[in-house]
Parts: sequence; structure tokens; C-alpha cells
Amino acid sequence: MTMPTQSPIMHGGAERLPLRWVNVPTPPTVISRYRVAPGQSVSLHVHTGKAENWVIVAGSGIVRVGDETFPVIEGDIVTTPPTVPHGLTNTGDIPLIFLNIVQPTGDAPITSVELGV
Repeated sequence: MTMPTQSPIMHGGAERLPLRWVNVPTPPTVISRYRVAPGQSVSLHVHTGKAENWVIVAGSGIVRVGDETFPVIEGDIVTTPPTVPHGLTNTGDIPLIFLNIVQPTGDAPITSVELGV
């Protein structure tokens, strides 16, 4: 399997990093890995058709889900329900790394709309 040489920037300042499933030909779920540099943000956005579960692997930041904001550190997990705006800002001195585990919901198509910073 060839690994990507460049990572696309998603939702403002989140850099999507490569992942590789090593023992199954078809992944059983969608998991992405992202890096957010110090001072950078995952812009406020909203999805339909899926919830996301963010597992903070390294770093620290502030997450917004709907009208709530709260600090996150390594080992924390955040759920972003469908149709609820969400975003993240790295407030630490090191890159914030998180896994995004996608959970499809219902029969609605999966969409994503950027709402701003």
C-alpha cells in the first residue's frame, strides 16, 4: 500500500494524517487521524448523517459542540452529534493529534458544511 506524501488540510487548520489497516482488506469503520498545530483550529462545521467521536491522542485544546465549550487533553473523547456545529482550537504548545471515528446515523446522506472559525 502506498502512503500519501502530502496531507490535505481540512476544516480550517486540521491536517489529515495517513492511517493504514494492517490486517483487514476492507476497514470495518471510518477512522481518520488529524494533527492541529499550536494556535490553529478545526473550523466550526456541521454534518448530517453521522456522529463523530474524537479521541484526543496528544496535546490540549478547547472544543466547541453546539453552544458548549470545554477543555480537552490527551485521553479525552468528544462526541459530535449530527446537525450540531462543532470545532476545536489547539491551545497548547505541541500539535494536538486526534482520531476521528465516524458513526453513521440513520438513512440521511453524509454531508459537511463549513460555518466559519
